[in-house]
Amino acid sequence: MNDCPRRNPNILTQATLAKIPAMVASGMNRSAIAERLGCKMSTLQVRCSQNGIRLRNKRPSDWTVIRLNKAVVTALREHAEKRGETEQALARRLIETIARDDLYAAVLDDEKAA
Repeated sequence: MNDCPRRNPNILTQATLAKIPAMVASGMNRSAIAERLGCKMSTLQVRCSQNGIRLRNKRPSDWTVIRLNKAVVTALREHAEKRGETEQALARRLIETIARDDLYAAVLDDEKAA
């Protein structure tokens, strides 16, 4: 769905702007949000600034950042899109499920964790 067509003088309506905090909270970055809404990133940044909307998700102090290579992120993105979520949300769910259900050995297919 294209909530803000490129040549529309009313780009980013109040209804559309109201959706942005949830997108940020779900892990989407400003580039992904702009792409999803069909507008330029600069337009998104200006309108969010004018409306007091933060485009950075404040990371809780108990979170850890994990860097992944491009191929892994691409694979996560493809699977996440099929599920209607971000790659960050899918990665988080996978890791949380492995930890919660003690699936280390099964996922890694080895006996080291057993």
